[in-house]
Amino acid sequence: MSLNGKVALVTGGSRGIGKAISLELARQGASVIVSYARNAQEAGATADEIRALGVTCLPLRAHLGEPDRIKQMFQRVEKEFGRLDILVNNAASGVQRAALDLEIKHWDWTLDINTRAPWLCAKEAAPMMPSGGRIINITSLGSRLVLHNYLAVGVSKAGLEALTRYLAVELASKGIVVNAVAGGLVDTDALRHFPNRDEMIGDSLKRTPAGRLVTPEDMARAVTFLCSDAAEMIRGQVIVVDGGISLMGF
Repeated sequence: MSLNGKVALVTGGSRGIGKAISLELARQGASVIVSYARNAQEAGATADEIRALGVTCLPLRAHLGEPDRIKQMFQRVEKEFGRLDILVNNAASGVQRAALDLEIKHWDWTLDINTRAPWLCAKEAAPMMPSGGRIINITSLGSRLVLHNYLAVGVSKAGLEALTRYLAVELASKGIVVNAVAGGLVDTDALRHFPNRDEMIGDSLKRTPAGRLVTPEDMARAVTFLCSDAAEMIRGQVIVVDGGISLMGF
């Protein structure tokens, strides 16, 4: 598999799953734009790792909850590279609260970043893919399974999966292939925000047929495959990378 000469943008690409995706795309030869929200030092360190693989990397700060910032990010990409071949909508946020404890601001924040931003990014990316391209959305099992205190994020990810299907059909005539990758429990920094993190990890380890947790690298390999020519006829699908846990009953 080779992505030599391709230009990829990974939102939230400086840490966790996003970093693993950025590095894997770079290993396959793609130049990578890494968008990040806050930590410039962390993004710079990730960029250095990517450049060490012999490809170009541009870290870009962008708050994906603000449409103007999204537009500015893509304007910079067009200025620096002139086109885009791969968009990975990985950045995500959310408030972990039960339905009756959520506030409107929590709901709006979560859906703005997890569902609206990928749509706006796709709108900006599509005109920059005149020869076709790939859009990959990162989702989770909480889009269809009920997880504790996961209402807002779960709804946002369900919306993201619906967006994946609609974009796959609407952008097909432009040669743009759209899919999603859903991960099982991945032990990243984001998991530390869950008060029952240790319990979640222990339960997942017991119930996963593969016998281990999903790693960011597992997710990255699935994304990279979907970016390849071998995945040309996979359209609008959600590829589940969970070690089989979603197959298990009670």
